[in-house]
Amino acid sequence: MTGKLVVVDPFSSGGVFARRARELYGLDAVAVLTSDLLPTALTASYVPEDFVGEVRFVSVAETAAAVEALCGGRPEAVICGSEPGVEAFDALAAHWGLRPNSGSSLARRDKFLMQHRLRDAGLRHISHHKAADLDSALKWCAGSGLTQFVVKPVKSFATDGVFFCSTPDEVRAACQNLFRRADFSGEDITEVLVQERVIGPEFVVDSVSLDGDHFVVDMFRYTKENVEGNPVYRAMKGVDVAAHPDLVAYVEKALTALGIENGPAHSELILTEDGPVLIETGARMHGGQGPNLVEAASSHSLIDLALAARVQPDDFLSRTGTRPVLHKSVVECFLFSPVAGVVGVNRVRESCQALDSYLFDTCDQVPGARIEKTTDLITSYGRVVLAHSDAQVLARDMEHVLDLDRRGVLIDVRPDAQSGNP
Repeated sequence: MTGKLVVVDPFSSGGVFARRARELYGLDAVAVLTSDLLPTALTASYVPEDFVGEVRFVSVAETAAAVEALCGGRPEAVICGSEPGVEAFDALAAHWGLRPNSGSSLARRDKFLMQHRLRDAGLRHISHHKAADLDSALKWCAGSGLTQFVVKPVKSFATDGVFFCSTPDEVRAACQNLFRRADFSGEDITEVLVQERVIGPEFVVDSVSLDGDHFVVDMFRYTKENVEGNPVYRAMKGVDVAAHPDLVAYVEKALTALGIENGPAHSELILTEDGPVLIETGARMHGGQGPNLVEAASSHSLIDLALAARVQPDDFLSRTGTRPVLHKSVVECFLFSPVAGVVGVNRVRESCQALDSYLFDTCDQVPGARIEKTTDLITSYGRVVLAHSDAQVLARDMEHVLDLDRRGVLIDVRPDAQSGNP
């Protein structure tokens, strides 16, 4: 195969696409970067050496021309590497006619419009309201008849700025926290989404689509804790896709409603007493360590399928001839720091690597390194990934890791002047 692959915002898990495209298809990659304002925790995964060129997104026409100059013509394929790049990716795919998605790209980023698309398609959705000021948010809550709310930026991702609220004062505080600050994409927050807080176990469903046909690759169940009104990830455990056909069927309909016809998608849902309902879908691959967990535990590779759907459809069809099966149980533990400060002692690896199910961790902080107080997914200071063929062994080790983390055994954090707690 000749030509080039364009990866828009190759951050988080999407940073692997360049290397894998070279290994599987002999394709070189060009990076398109959409913003200089993204958090370091996201952009640190970008490896410029994996790419033969880099282009800063300006406009569709200018960016496409710059990419074509590097590629010697139209690229072979284009893929979205992470959430901030969704709209630029959609625009470039449409410009080049490289299996674009359909309908409004904004509805694949704006969670208010996303719920509207579900409603218009006759799918179960969450009661919601978009507010440009505090009065609008409070008025909707007062008239909704609801008692539990979620307030978040309309383009939130990685649980950025998500607040659980049960009183007008809590809604007021959430809005005052959000309005006019920047979200993780670097955009000023001028509107917030206020919606019903739905209750039930939370799942993530990862899929890859080709020409409107959807293939569910994997499924996880989340465990979260409410920390000062913020939902904070604590664990993500693999679930066999065959165990929840109701989730699969609902996600496939939601993907169609959102116009996600080609490439990967990452959908988060609540399984309520009345059935599944979508929280949100990202028109890109599962971020962070998610794809690596799939590699370790499943018969199918989320990374390879996401890439094949964009680069080599025949390869995708051959890889999806059988349904995915888990050959071991896997879980990702999200580590939590109750304060910001500097690391005194890091004991994560020495405390966890002797566990029967230990696979790897992401905690390389050395003494003196600074970490933030954990309030969302980005500010979790690390991950411990466990995998084992015996589900009971895995459950035991997961509880052990989380217990050590809750008791502050895994890492010492010393508050400093920068944290406001000298």
